[in-house]
Amino acid sequence: MFTSGEIKMTDRADEMEIDIHEPSFVRDPYPTYDQLREKCPVMHSDLYEGFWLLTRYEDVKQAATNWRAYTSSVAGVTAIPVIMRRTEPILPIELDPPLHSRYRGLVNPVFSSQRIEAMRPRVLAIATSLIDRLVERGGGDLVADYAVPLSVETLAEFTGLPKADSGKWVNWIGRMFNVRDRADGDLATREIGLYIDELIAARRKNPTGDFLSILIASEVASETASEVKSHRLTDKELRSLCLVVFGAGFETTADALGVMLYWLAEHPEDRRRLTADRRLVSTAVEEFLRFITPIQIFGRNATTDTELHGQQIKQMDVVALGFGSANHDPAVFSQPEHCLLDREPNPHLAFGAGVHRCLGAPVARLEMQITLEEFARRIPDYAVAPDGAVEWKTRGDRRGLNSLPVLIRKGSSV
Repeated sequence: MFTSGEIKMTDRADEMEIDIHEPSFVRDPYPTYDQLREKCPVMHSDLYEGFWLLTRYEDVKQAATNWRAYTSSVAGVTAIPVIMRRTEPILPIELDPPLHSRYRGLVNPVFSSQRIEAMRPRVLAIATSLIDRLVERGGGDLVADYAVPLSVETLAEFTGLPKADSGKWVNWIGRMFNVRDRADGDLATREIGLYIDELIAARRKNPTGDFLSILIASEVASETASEVKSHRLTDKELRSLCLVVFGAGFETTADALGVMLYWLAEHPEDRRRLTADRRLVSTAVEEFLRFITPIQIFGRNATTDTELHGQQIKQMDVVALGFGSANHDPAVFSQPEHCLLDREPNPHLAFGAGVHRCLGAPVARLEMQITLEEFARRIPDYAVAPDGAVEWKTRGDRRGLNSLPVLIRKGSSV
């Protein structure tokens, strides 16, 4: 159920500290966000080496768009706590312009609107095949049997990632983001790095025309004190770009799909509306993105000393952008705790804002659109299995499920 977790906060603003990875917060962070926005919109936590959390929409949007004041160029800070200690940035998300623009430009063609639309029939075929299996079995785990394979197989189609290795990717990414076992997370990070290195070596030897082969053949501009020149990407740069595209490219979308399907399992009236009126799909996708916000919190660093709502933020302090809280801010969204499938306008920040806005947003939208359309057509009536356990992921800076067991009611498939 979508119920409130226990809130461990005091009434004094200077003592309102929370653990963003505490299980009750992970299950339902929104009541806590409500109190923070009202009483302590800029909260400081000493946990995870210390960070400030911005919770109001306007503050989060301003910080997201102002990379000069809130830089992304400190390696490892985007995740709280740091997933893996490193001195080299993950490209391009841990760079600011102009370098960010140069590296991002190498990846842009893969996610062009024309290419994404051309992929629609293939993504539909993947979704249809997965739904066929669910219908045949009368149910299943909508995370393991639908959301994850749809996202991974779609990513493989877009990038040329070997489909036979998709299970390895799911395992590695899941372990990397598990805050309960950081030693194993570090091991998974090393394992995925070694895999990418082997893939780079293979593509250097035998290019295939896939995403990685295109990157290997590309050049990026670099600056010295006296000139600007271009260079071919090094193995380190290639590994970094691949880790972002291959890793973030499926996990957050799978998270959005899983929580969206959970909401619909618990709210039959919304399922009936989508079945009766497919024109709602477009606005429903945007509302689920706002309501869920797969990336809840994203870290930056303050570039100068600044004051915000009476709080003194020092230069290089970690500043966490609370996208999940911003998307539930009543100053911007009426009835923010209600999932309104026809909500318009919907200026949500689920994909961030500014130059760092998520590159894969159109792919996520495509998968969510197809899922809503095909579930409305093929599985309009399903529910969480009575003997099944819905399991949330362990990180509060991401919002997603590890498992969603459901039963499909007989006669629901069309």
